[in-house]
Amino acid sequence: MDIVFLIILLAIFIVPTFLMSRRQRARMTEIQKLQDSVVPGDRIVTTAGQHATVISTTAETVDLEIAPGMISTFEKLAIVRVLSKANEPQMLDEPTLFDQPEDDQPNDGFDGRTDGHPENR
Repeated sequence: MDIVFLIILLAIFIVPTFLMSRRQRARMTEIQKLQDSVVPGDRIVTTAGQHATVISTTAETVDLEIAPGMISTFEKLAIVRVLSKANEPQMLDEPTLFDQPEDDQPNDGFDGRTDGHPENR
């Protein structure tokens, strides 16, 4: 009875640990493939949240243009996401409510201030 309980208790701790390490290993492989696949012109995000364009790559580093004319060198390990590939066409943003001309907005003479004073109406 005690041996069965001990085996069940060990399984409760070992199985989740094994599953988590397997999932982590798969995620690391995916990120490694992503980091190795970047080419000049790709838009990427670094671990610090920096959005940039890839200018050139080496085996270990990548040169990123973080602003027009401003190039920084990062480790490839800092790349966590590719926003767009260099050879993909760029999608245009769809128009939003704020893109409408002002003529379409109702003009009721009220400028939006609501502090209750008559001079603000």
